[in-house]
Amino acid sequence: MRFPLSLDLLRRLPRHPDWKYELIDGEAVLSSRPRPLGFRRPTDMAVAAAPKHDAEVRAVEATRDRAGLVTLLLDVWSDEDPYRSFEEDVREAELRRELERTVERPEELEGAVALDTHGLCAGLLVMGSGPPALTWLSVRRDVRGRGLATALLSVVVDALAARGEPELGSYASAANVPSVRWHLACGFALTPDRLRELLRRDGSA
Repeated sequence: MRFPLSLDLLRRLPRHPDWKYELIDGEAVLSSRPRPLGFRRPTDMAVAAAPKHDAEVRAVEATRDRAGLVTLLLDVWSDEDPYRSFEEDVREAELRRELERTVERPEELEGAVALDTHGLCAGLLVMGSGPPALTWLSVRRDVRGRGLATALLSVVVDALAARGEPELGSYASAANVPSVRWHLACGFALTPDRLRELLRRDGSA
C-alpha cells in the first residue's frame, strides 16, 4: 500500500503490529508484516460439535496422506504471504521444504485429515517437538465454511487428551481475523505477548 504522506504525518499514524511503516520517495509504504498471536486451550475441554458435513474425518496416516497433504498445502498456501511473492517453482519447493521441516520423521506425522470424493480436502498437523501446537491448518477453498477445521480439531484434541497432554497451542496472525475468531470460538485463549505489551506501553501499537 503506497500513498503520498509527509514524514510528520507518517510518524503520527497509529501503528498496527502486523504492518511495516516506511517513507520512500515522499510516499508512505505500508507492507504486511504478520506477527503471530499465541493461543492455548486445555485438551480436557470438549470441542463444540461441527456442522454436518459429508467428509470422512480421521487421524492422519503418514504413508497414505503425505502426498495429499503436500498437494493441499500447495493449493491453500501458494497465494498467501510470503509464498505468493515467489516464482512458481520456488514457491512449490519452499512449501515442500516447510512441510519437511515441520515433519522431520514421516512416521511421526500427527494430526487429522478430512477426505471427500475428490481426495484430501482439509488437514491439520501437530508440531512434533515441545508442547503440542497446531500448524498448517489448511482447508481447500471449495469446502470452507462447513466446519471441517473444527472437526479436525476435535480429533486432535481427543488424541492428545488420551495420551495425557494437558494443553494444545496454536498461532494466528493478528491480521487474519477469521482465524482469530475461529480460535476463540473453539475455546482457545490468547497467551501473553511480551513484545506486543511493550509496544502498547510505549504507544507504538
